Amino acid sequence: MKKALVVLLVVCIGFSLITGCKKVTKKPVVLTVEHAGSLTKPIREVEDAFNKEEGLNVTFKDESHGSVAVVKDVSELHKLVDVVATADYSLIPKYLIPKYANWYIQFATNKLVIVYTEKSKFADEINKDNWYDILQRPGVEFGFSDPNTDPCGYRTRLMFKLANLYYKNPNIEENLVKSCPKANIKPKAVELVAQVQSGELDYAFEYLSVAVQNGLKYVELPDELNFSNPQYANFYAKATLTLKDGKVVQGRPIIYGITIPKNAPNKELAAKFIAFLLSDKGKEIFMQNGQPFVKLKTNVPKDELPKALQTYFK
Repeated sequence: MKKALVVLLVVCIGFSLITGCKKVTKKPVVLTVEHAGSLTKPIREVEDAFNKEEGLNVTFKDESHGSVAVVKDVSELHKLVDVVATADYSLIPKYLIPKYANWYIQFATNKLVIVYTEKSKFADEINKDNWYDILQRPGVEFGFSDPNTDPCGYRTRLMFKLANLYYKNPNIEENLVKSCPKANIKPKAVELVAQVQSGELDYAFEYLSVAVQNGLKYVELPDELNFSNPQYANFYAKATLTLKDGKVVQGRPIIYGITIPKNAPNKELAAKFIAFLLSDKGKEIFMQNGQPFVKLKTNVPKDELPKALQTYFK
């Protein structure tokens, strides 16, 4: 009996080798997602929920940068990216449409704040009326992100311009720019968080979501300055800034954008992922991270969107 089993096993193995009958290992699907640094936590949570609830095993290749760098990865470096998500939706039409993408969706919002800890100098004094004076005091270290790579950076600079008008003080912008050493200006705002937490910096300009996600104290700026209130869109628009590449950015309410580049390797799966991100589950994840959804808007008729996304538009 044992000999018969051994012979059968040898025959089966031999037959498999001859006929090529081997176990087929399915190649794992990789989805490349490039996004703004401030989207890191909610995007990762959406990715985990997507695999779990859809019963999939997608490997996500995440890259977070300042949003200007994200769109330039596609338009200048010609990287193959499946999903692009930016902290300023206007960067998508400005850099990607029509050559590198056809459409975008506006989906979430945020607000600009000043983060700090209880150990920050003058932490017990700073408020929405005196913050610009506090930041200029001797010994106070503050930072913001590079306007040429990160929307949080150019929104900070635009806010300085608006502060001149709001507080009726024409020197605020100039004085704040002079008071911030170049070493305190980072490619993306989230890089400043660790410096604030360690005490290397006393204050940094960030999004509210970043403060919430990292348990930092924060100063809420007036709505006229924090870019969160569409009611003040006309006031925000009074500030403009020219970036190093010659592009001009203008103050506008903070609205995140998302798209799929034309050369995306996995367009169908990318659309399915974005559909999940825009679902009630994705909406809940973003809300918990301090980035509530806005009314979804797109730049094209719904029938020009991927089928998986058309259901979100009338």
